[in-house]
Amino acid sequence: MRPALLAFWAAADKALPMLYGLAMIVVAFRVLDEVQKGVWAVFQMVFMIISLLAEFFILQPMVKLAAERSGERGPIVTASIVLYTAFSVLLACVVIVMPGQLASLLKVPGAAATFDVMLLVIATTLVRNIAIRILQIDYRIVAIFIVDAAYFAPLVGLMIYGSLDGTFDSAMDMVDYNVIAFAISSLVGAVFTVRDLVPTLAGFGASVRRVLDLGWHQGGTGVLTVTQQQIDVGIVSGMKGARLTGIYFAAKTFYRFFDAVRDAAQLLLVPATSRAYAEERIEAVEEVTEFATAALVALIFPLTIGLIAFASVIVPIAIHEPEAIEEFQWLMANGFAMPFVIVPSAVLLGIGRTRDLFRGTFIGTFVMVASGLVLTWFFGSVGMAAGVFCGTAATAVLLTSRMNRYVPFTFGSVLRRSRSFGAILRRRILSRR
Repeated sequence: MRPALLAFWAAADKALPMLYGLAMIVVAFRVLDEVQKGVWAVFQMVFMIISLLAEFFILQPMVKLAAERSGERGPIVTASIVLYTAFSVLLACVVIVMPGQLASLLKVPGAAATFDVMLLVIATTLVRNIAIRILQIDYRIVAIFIVDAAYFAPLVGLMIYGSLDGTFDSAMDMVDYNVIAFAISSLVGAVFTVRDLVPTLAGFGASVRRVLDLGWHQGGTGVLTVTQQQIDVGIVSGMKGARLTGIYFAAKTFYRFFDAVRDAAQLLLVPATSRAYAEERIEAVEEVTEFATAALVALIFPLTIGLIAFASVIVPIAIHEPEAIEEFQWLMANGFAMPFVIVPSAVLLGIGRTRDLFRGTFIGTFVMVASGLVLTWFFGSVGMAAGVFCGTAATAVLLTSRMNRYVPFTFGSVLRRSRSFGAILRRRILSRR
């Protein structure tokens, strides 16, 4: 498949979470009060921590190793399936043995009931998540889109049905809807990857060691990334309670666009840079890096400016929380730094510079958590949103400088690359006449 088509389907795939976010705004935010929003935010935070840790420690190493060692793909995939399942189930069990204590710690008692079913939720996601990463190895982006659509379409449909039927009024309903949607998506994922899901025992032990070795080095960065993405909700919840957590969660809805773009970039950049760097084609890595950064700047910067400028109109109408305007503006300001976080992190991972990735992310995470704790204490959820911006900006500076040690990269080269977009577009249009 051509690069342009790959990019199109990757974009289409990552548009699905944004459509889900729209459904949250139009449907869920209208039926859930601030406390139930806070309960859902806390459940989702814990769920995402489990899912993302397993992703970073096991599945991302699987993609890198299988892409580089095509002859050993079977054992690597089998080893990863076993490790990923065990890791995910273990973390889910930690949650279900202490739901009340965890909910009390986060100052959201209503979350205890949702924590009771965490193992079931995780179990329904296993095949789906494994299948998506197997498909990523082969750049089967259309299949990934279908697997994701098999989750988001039923989920949004159930939300709409529950709202119209009058049965959707709590965070626990959202959990139930997710269990059904995840199960459907896993079934579809199994259809696409049935051959890879059949165990290959030859070389299993050696593959386990390879995955664990890479995962151990890369997992530290994963912990930091998960912290950056999820700890803000925990800080607001633990310091200010369910009501402000619900307000902050509503403000963060549009912020998930950045997470979707990050996932799309990794989907395309990690295997591409990994192969090119292994073949010592540094110029190819440099070209991909510049083009991806220029594309993200062209996409994100205008959107960021517009959302900040019109926040006073967008927030009351779109997310039904007039109190969340300042939080929304601070979170949207992260768009100015995001291209210089998303691309360097994917490139450093792809070329195997996990230590540099870890160090840069560690310092940026420390800045975010430290500033978030202090600012939340004084300014509430607005302070946490400002702390997220501080951490993202610090991470962007650090990761870009560290990537530049291995892949030549300047802002001037990004600008020159961005000017080529017009020429490329004109050639595409003329070629279709």
